[in-house]
Amino acid sequence: MKLDYVQWDITSACNLNCLHCREKVIESVKDDLNLKECKSLIDQIQECDTHTLSIAGGEPLMSPHIEEVLKYAAGKFKRLVVSSNGTTINKKTAVMLSKYVTTAQISIDGPNFKTHDHIRGKGVFNKAVRAIKLLQDLEVKIGIRMTLCKYNKDFVLEYIDLAKNLGLPDAYLRRIIPSGNALKYDLGILSAEELKKCLGDAISYGRKLGLHVASADYFCQIEFNEQARIKAEKTQQEDGKVIGGCALGINSFYVMQNGIIAYCPYLPVFCGDLRKQSLQEIWETSEMLKIARSIRFNLKGKCSSCRYKFACGGCRAYAYAVSGDILSEDTGCWIE
Repeated sequence: MKLDYVQWDITSACNLNCLHCREKVIESVKDDLNLKECKSLIDQIQECDTHTLSIAGGEPLMSPHIEEVLKYAAGKFKRLVVSSNGTTINKKTAVMLSKYVTTAQISIDGPNFKTHDHIRGKGVFNKAVRAIKLLQDLEVKIGIRMTLCKYNKDFVLEYIDLAKNLGLPDAYLRRIIPSGNALKYDLGILSAEELKKCLGDAISYGRKLGLHVASADYFCQIEFNEQARIKAEKTQQEDGKVIGGCALGINSFYVMQNGIIAYCPYLPVFCGDLRKQSLQEIWETSEMLKIARSIRFNLKGKCSSCRYKFACGGCRAYAYAVSGDILSEDTGCWIE
């Protein structure tokens, strides 16, 4: 199986403590991979003909190895992405990023400082916008992403206005998953119908403004994108021979700061340890990854009988966070 996409949290270190963060506050980063291990990981990912390496954290720019890692990874992948909160990006950092990355993903959780800073901390919004402008000046491709919850759902259209005013071609949305800090600081999970209305309104408004607005949830793409729906229907006709939707274990996985490979950042399902095994060995022999590849055949609830089971499958992390069962139905989906 081809490994197309890898997300790697390069460090646990972060200068913020966002209310919806999937991580709990981590006191020590002593277990982060050292530079030699980081380079070995990059080599092993490249050997799998991976097209996208997405580096996150923590705050990845707080890693002491970040520049050397990006320099080493540059040119080895079709897409080299860094996901940042933007607060540590100054002119020098922006120039460094412009040399190596294809895309910088900046988190924006509201259209102004009042909304964004409530979630992420005082002064963070202005720093994030400054980072976007600095990177734009250097012609770095920018992506912004808003984590949807009850607290900020009424500001989604203004968030799209912000993207338009910043000259961005896209604006992305994802729903909050109740794990880590999101369990402690309850910003509110949207019901399926609230999520449908919020995303539907956002996508429709984006089209009016000439912006591409999208969500990471595949049932959203199926609902609001005709091409995605046609593709999903073709995938479904393959009856499990082809899998669409979340690609965990099929053509992607997640690498933790300490080299542990897991299903995804939101699921405590561990598949192997790069300090003890090669990536290739884990990818080909991990029992947990084998389970991930057969998970669509064992879903429960409405996901088990959904007409898009093999084309979507819901979000297993959301299902687990809500019910404690990775196989349960995704209650955030509105498709019956």
